[in-house]
Amino acid sequence: MMYLSILSRRMTQLVTIMMCVSAIWFFTSCDARNQNTTTTQTFERPMKPPPPRFVPYEVLVKFKDGISQERIASILKDNRIDVIAEIQRGRLYHARILDDRSVESAITQLTSYQEIEYAEPNYRYETQK
Repeated sequence: MMYLSILSRRMTQLVTIMMCVSAIWFFTSCDARNQNTTTTQTFERPMKPPPPRFVPYEVLVKFKDGISQERIASILKDNRIDVIAEIQRGRLYHARILDDRSVESAITQLTSYQEIEYAEPNYRYETQK
């Protein structure tokens, strides 16, 4: 009989502990959900969007060795691209996109030619202050 009394007391303690833990878990999870739905107002100044990382409508195009000037002119003309400056004689060109295509679209078209080593945006670089 004594054994059943001790067992009953232990079961009661275990059930009480489990109910307390469950209640604490329930209330803390409800509180966390309420914190996420609360809106807070901040009084930060609106920031200007950062300038584009590259110059719009400008690309750098590098041709592989041995490509003739006529072929280079033909590729650039077919893609409606005008040379701004020749950086490396007959190989690297700073160029302007003449139509309203995005820089990414022009680069995709240019890199489809086997004569082009690479084409990339004309990135903006700034020195640290």
